[in-house]
Amino acid sequence: MAVVRYSDRTIEVPEGETLLSALEGVDIAVPNSCRAGLCHSCMMVAHDSPIPEQAQAGLSAQQIAQNYFLACQCYPESDMDVSLGDGERRYEAVMTHKEPLNQGVLRVRFETDMPWFAGQYTSVWKNSSEGRSFSIASLPDEGHIELHVRRRSNGVISSWLEHELQEGERCHLSAARGHCFYNPGAEEQTLLLAGTGTGLAPLYGVARQALAHEHQGDIHLYAASGSPDQLYLVDELVELSDRHENFYYHRVVKREAEQFPQLHQGDLVDIVSRRHSNLKQHRVYLCGAPGMVKKLQKLSFLQGAAIADILADAFEAPA
Repeated sequence: MAVVRYSDRTIEVPEGETLLSALEGVDIAVPNSCRAGLCHSCMMVAHDSPIPEQAQAGLSAQQIAQNYFLACQCYPESDMDVSLGDGERRYEAVMTHKEPLNQGVLRVRFETDMPWFAGQYTSVWKNSSEGRSFSIASLPDEGHIELHVRRRSNGVISSWLEHELQEGERCHLSAARGHCFYNPGAEEQTLLLAGTGTGLAPLYGVARQALAHEHQGDIHLYAASGSPDQLYLVDELVELSDRHENFYYHRVVKREAEQFPQLHQGDLVDIVSRRHSNLKQHRVYLCGAPGMVKKLQKLSFLQGAAIADILADAFEAPA
């Protein structure tokens, strides 16, 4: 059994248990989402401590050099001293707006001094120990952080945001993290964006940021859901495609597409991989369900995309 030091706490981690699970078991809140090593929400820093190799799988050379690791993939093999690193900082924020986008998604906006890029993620904190991570849909120039929250009646944070926290009231946000954002410099490159559910949030931000930078290459955005009524921001995205000849909005549903000829019906992975079989010189953004993200990451690489050009944000819709 390994002993882990976090702040002024000492936690015993039984063999076979992840550090993330052990920390949660003693009410230490760590931002997390996919719990599969894909979203990097649970990234922590080890201080003069050995890090299990699998806990750094998928991290950049720079992150590994700085002793970052993923708590959800960390099975401590010896004693460790850890912290949350830069993401531990929290910023005060004021809720300025909230509205339902459909029966399943709530739009929430905050004003804050926190810096961010569209497509990164932040954690919303109800109190010192209860928080959940959400991706950012808004551009810095818009002056507010916009999050798309899956509406859940029993959700710890989602229900609190919808029914308790009111416009004008304050809460805290963790420092923005993640690499799933638009980076100018290859304006002719084709962008392929694919997401499920509220995975649309970061993609909506990335696409609009690219267009704001006058990106010249084609931009294909695939938004997937179970049925047509679960899609959201449809009018906004159709309008965006009408205004920009290089922006293409594709709607994908698993069922009930017969009455909507503009919709694709089927599995998002199959549809995207079939319609975009050659991804050389493409930049790929994948957001949403971990299973979809993992499959499309692999397929994108096999179909020609460079590893450095495949950016992912995998998460289950947080409660």
